[in-house]
Amino acid sequence: MTRRSSLFAIAVVMTAVQVSSLLAADTVTRKSDGKRFLGTITDMTKTEFKVKKQTAGEPDVIQANDVTSIEWDGASPELRLGIADDNGGKYESAVQRYQKAQKDSKSPSAALKAELDYLIARANARIALVEPAKLATAIKELQAVQKGSPQHYRYYESVILLGQLQIANGDFVGARATYDLLAKAPWSDSKLAAQVASGTILVAENKLDEAIKVFEAAAASAGDSPGEQVRKYEAMLGQARALVAQSKFEEALKILELVTDKGPIEESALQAEAYVLQGDALQALGRMKEAALAYLHVEILFSRESTAHAAALFHLAKIWKLVNLPERSADAESKLVQTYPNSPWRKKLGTPAE
Repeated sequence: MTRRSSLFAIAVVMTAVQVSSLLAADTVTRKSDGKRFLGTITDMTKTEFKVKKQTAGEPDVIQANDVTSIEWDGASPELRLGIADDNGGKYESAVQRYQKAQKDSKSPSAALKAELDYLIARANARIALVEPAKLATAIKELQAVQKGSPQHYRYYESVILLGQLQIANGDFVGARATYDLLAKAPWSDSKLAAQVASGTILVAENKLDEAIKVFEAAAASAGDSPGEQVRKYEAMLGQARALVAQSKFEEALKILELVTDKGPIEESALQAEAYVLQGDALQALGRMKEAALAYLHVEILFSRESTAHAAALFHLAKIWKLVNLPERSADAESKLVQTYPNSPWRKKLGTPAE
């Protein structure tokens, strides 16, 4: 082999090693600017972690509330497939894929192991929000994961979800204690989320005037950051929810129009509930065709939001009958029965049309 050939072969090997090294990395995508960070995740706490670069230089510090996604080194391909199912509202399939990823992942770090535990608990919690019989089990599972990995970056995300489960289960004392933990997070948007959650508990307790004041204060105090703007629209949505409960439908519709028109479209849970509430208000005012259009937004655009989707299908099944479209009513009934057989909305439906 000539000297030039030897140098070329060495260069090829070095390049392959470098490429292999680059591939063997955690990849973190930051929410605030979409920037991607490649390296090794270290020093994880519930509020932040570091990404140690593969080249020289200080590690990047990522805030836990500023993570869009993490591609974990050593993770099984089933993890990515599970996340895709999760994002598509296929929660049962997501759980199965996450469980398979637990078995298949090669030499997982403690952080990756905890990631899979949190994702399984999150998917089961989302199932329980549509199937109330599973709420108690989902609460215990999420609490166990928090206790086992209290310094994981998903901790505060799971705190928000735990509070939602507790409210759905009628445990308002537990929910308040949970959201007190959220208020201790170092980020202003998390503190706002805790404030909005306190209003949500008041609505569940039928303390509607008090809830509206809390929501108004939260919306007024929101800053201009993307995270705080999300909380602002969540507060507005809460205010509309309380107004609907007070039969102040026109007032609620004005707020809901702002939420659907100006609120962040990528916040699918926010948008889905806004359209359901819009449909509820319009239906109460006898504006059935407009109500159907509101519910259709959920069926077509936000079907992954299972709680709102089940509600929308139930109401569509009723409204299509009222506007003399029985085939569309039967279709909505069928989707509700097949997709959410154990939901309260399915039970309210009674015996579906054949």
